[in-house]
This record gives sequence, C-alpha cells and structure tokens, in this order.
Amino acid sequence: MPQFTPFQGLRYAAAAGPLSELLAPPYDVITPAQQRMLAARNPHNAVRLELAEGGEERYAQVAGLVADWTRSGMVRRDDTPMLYVYEQEFVEEGRVFHRRALIAAVEAQPWDEGAVKPHEFTMSGPKEDRLKLLQATGIQFSPVFMIARDRAGQLAQFLETTIVSRPPDATATTFDGDHHRFWAIEASTYEMRQVAPLLGESFYIADGHHRYETAVNYRNWRAGQEQLPRDHPARFAMTAIVSASDPGLLIRPIHRMVPHTAPADWRERLAGAFEITHVKLIGGAGERAAELAALLMADPGNIVAIGLEPGQVHLLRRQQGVPLAGEVPRDRSEAWAAIAPNVLRYGVLEPLWAISDEDLRAGVVEYSHDTNEVLGFLDAHPGSAAFLLNPVTIGSVMGLADQGERMPQKSTFFHPKLGTGLVFHPLNP
Repeated sequence: MPQFTPFQGLRYAAAAGPLSELLAPPYDVITPAQQRMLAARNPHNAVRLELAEGGEERYAQVAGLVADWTRSGMVRRDDTPMLYVYEQEFVEEGRVFHRRALIAAVEAQPWDEGAVKPHEFTMSGPKEDRLKLLQATGIQFSPVFMIARDRAGQLAQFLETTIVSRPPDATATTFDGDHHRFWAIEASTYEMRQVAPLLGESFYIADGHHRYETAVNYRNWRAGQEQLPRDHPARFAMTAIVSASDPGLLIRPIHRMVPHTAPADWRERLAGAFEITHVKLIGGAGERAAELAALLMADPGNIVAIGLEPGQVHLLRRQQGVPLAGEVPRDRSEAWAAIAPNVLRYGVLEPLWAISDEDLRAGVVEYSHDTNEVLGFLDAHPGSAAFLLNPVTIGSVMGLADQGERMPQKSTFFHPKLGTGLVFHPLNP
C-alpha cells in the first residue's frame, strides 16, 4: 500500500501579492495566450516556474528564479511538516460543486509495485521535460491528482472537520472563476491517526501521470547519486488525494473530431454494431449545444454523430452482444472495450476510416471537451465529422486500473484542474 507523509511546503508570502494573481493551471493545459496572460498578472505567478519560456536554458532560469524569490522573501518554507487541505468551488452545467483534497507527499513507487495505479498511457516527451525541470530545481511545483476509495470515509471526514473548524489560511479566485481555499495543518500524531486508514487503500491517478512517473524517475536518479534515507523528500511525490465519494469528483467527456468525409456506405458499415437514428434538431443555432447534450445524456451508451451526412445528426446506440467491426485487442476485457472512447475507436473510426492507434498518435483525430468548440470546428471544416461521447465513470477508471488495464490517451478529463502555486514541494530536507 502507498506510504504518505506530511512535508515542509514552500509557499508564497504576502509580499508576493494576492494569491488570486499567483495561481496557474498545470503546465499541460496552459495555452500560449493563457501563459502570457498569467505572466502579466503578477511577476511572481507560478506559470513562470511551471511553464517557463525559452529553450534548454529555461530549467536553470527557473532554479535561479526560485532562489531569488526565496532570498527576497517572496516564498518561504514551512518550519514543520504539514498536511494541506484544499477545497475548490466551481460551476458545472449551472450547478455549484465543491471538491476537497488532502495534499501530502505520497511515496513514488514504480507501477509494478501496485500501490499507485495509472488509468491512462503517457508520452515520453513531457516526462523528459518535467525531469529536467526537477533535476535543475529540486522542487515539485504542481501536485499529482489521485483518488482514494476511502472505504472508511476517514478522508472525507478529516477534510470536512478541518474545513468547518476554522477559516482558510489562504483563498483565491482564478481567471476561470473557480474559488480556491487552502488550510495548512500541523501534522501531529492526532492528525496522522485520522488519515491512517488511507494506508490500507490503493491510490488511483486521476490526472498527472507524467508528473508521477517523473517523480519515480527523479527518485531513481537521486538514488543513483547518493544514499536516500527512507523518509527523504526525493522519494515522494506531492499529491492531492480526493475521496472517490467526493461529489465534486467530475469527469468531462472528450469528444472526437475527424477532418474526413464519411464513406458513402457508412450506414452499412455501422449497422451491425449500432442502432442508428436520424435526429432533427428543432432549436436555433444558439440552442444546438444544449439539444446535443440532452441527446447524449439520455443514455450512458449514446454516441452523437454529426456530419456523417452533410449537416445531419445521428444517434448511435450500441447493440448489445454484437461485436465491434474493428479489431479489439484480444488481451483486453469486455469492460475495457465497453468504455465510450474504445467503442468509438473500434466500432466507428476504424470501420469508417481505417484509423489506427498510430494514426491517433499522429494527430489524425482532434479532441475537445466543449460541444460549442466541436460545432465551431465543423462549421470551419465542411465535410468533417464529429462524435460526442459521454464521460467515462469514476467506477470504470478504478475498476480497469484494478485489472491492470489502461485506457487510451484522451479518455478522461477531470475537471477542474488543480491549482498550481498553493504549495510547492522541495525535494531536499
């Protein structure tokens, strides 16, 4: 089972400015425009550490920046090991949600040890970049997002008790309108006993596979240079742990856009595995996204296809017991083949366009979690097709991970992303 521990975080001091001006999203979701906007908000914004501009020299520049900020009192390390409680408040589909996490240091173990379980595959490029940043700075700037089953409910109870016991130590509202609240808790024996049941749980990575694998690689790199005691910070990854029962644990769907015209016999190619229904939208252009969302939500197995015929919408419902036309890998379970991204991959993309895994990695298909963005793509690319999917469930994420099966890339989009800049994790005592 995974080991976790409090840590002496490095945090912004008041002199750095309001926390609302200092937080940034994780590096892999920041657009160039957002990068410029965040850097302009405050000269100490975390984007300057998490996603610095430049070439190979940027890693050393970030290390120098942290050193400058430390000397000038912009950031300060906590005197004692802490547990950190983090609450996000956000709006999704017109509803207000709260998601709560315990930020702690989780032992960075290789996948084959089974304590921390992945649910998606990763790419090598981001891991190389993140490792160079870690080697240059010795600091983890953003947490890995993990889920714990929390069968005993102790994690949820600890977070609730902390949040209602006193005002937060820091608050922020980010450019996307989300609210962030943060508590720093001295980790005495009492606090550690409250969360001790987590030591009997498996942890599942929701977001941050690259960051976690990088933490493992960094641990191995440091261990090759020096003797690391069991409790050395370099053996751990800063992690935000969320209870699987948290009502704010939301996954958005990731829709697919194919810049190719469907073959004329598309209906015949799909008819065996799908019930196909033509749908006529009744609202105006401004109501299209809501109508499509309602079609999608009517049944968890629905796929909404747009553009298989010019300007037309079709509902695809999987025919139970009928195999998909594509070649599903024989070593995969039925549960793996049944998640929406795989139903589309093997049941639609391969039969219609012979799209392979290599094609997907090459960028043949585009992705978005925003229906209006999908509609904009179709308007700008006549003759293209798009497919709206329902989100993968938390149960599927954990169930497949328990079986050792990983989903394809772009299967899940946990929303919202964790804020970067609440606390940093130095990897030296």
